[in-house]
Amino acid sequence: MPEDVPRHILCPVDLSERSAPALHYAAALSRCADARITALYAESFAPPPYFTESQVEALAAQIRDSAAAAEKTLAQFVAQVLGSGAPKVETKIANALPADAILRTAQETGADLIAMGTHGRSGFNRWMMGSVAERVLRESRIPVLTARHAADAGSPRAIRRILCPVNDSDVARRSLQLAAKLAGCLGAALTVLHVQEQDARGHIADLCQWVREQAPPQCEKMELSRQGEAAQEIIRVAAETGCDLLVMGARHRLFHDTTVLGTTTIRTVRHAPCAVLTVVEWPE
Repeated sequence: MPEDVPRHILCPVDLSERSAPALHYAAALSRCADARITALYAESFAPPPYFTESQVEALAAQIRDSAAAAEKTLAQFVAQVLGSGAPKVETKIANALPADAILRTAQETGADLIAMGTHGRSGFNRWMMGSVAERVLRESRIPVLTARHAADAGSPRAIRRILCPVNDSDVARRSLQLAAKLAGCLGAALTVLHVQEQDARGHIADLCQWVREQAPPQCEKMELSRQGEAAQEIIRVAAETGCDLLVMGARHRLFHDTTVLGTTTIRTVRHAPCAVLTVVEWPE
């Protein structure tokens, strides 16, 4: 089915500066698509097994009071990050483990995009982007935007350049449809990249025609074709073009009794120099 611009964005925050980039991306997409934003803060408060009934009741009362205070703090944090002129943001507090709360809230509220921050690390630690973000990316049924916080990022950038890597899969077509719609909505330049790996059996011979069919006429676009390892070339082109947002498709593959995302997706999300919006496809 064709991919549309988001109409309800769920933005989990942990009240730290790592949450700020995702909030800015959510706000930019909200202005473009007139989408709702729900900011979610989740923390698990569970009574120890040795608590008496009265102690459990007292803890429950404290949790209710804490939730009210947390909602006020969350609203203040969002306002501080986004500043004046920001779109309206709804707030929600959940008493649950963060990843569980994010996935459940996305389903319950009908969100069609999750925008969340990841750790802005360097060196060896960049091999991990945060257990919560990785689990949400692996289990979400809706697109996930991951934005990495960098200490030297400065003020948030506008989304002016979008990169969309494609292959000949259905989910790549969906990701290109979304990237093209976002580019048209945001007035951004769109670069479409096809990486031909040496062991690939096929390629998109009509890439230019395919892109023209998906991208609106007013959308500034460029097609690139590279040879090499997919994730490496995607990351390299993202840096070369100075893209602000990378939109890519990802297929879940069956592995025993579960599904896994491919290494290209995980490596790209972990190491891309910009935010990555992953459009997921699950096996039937």
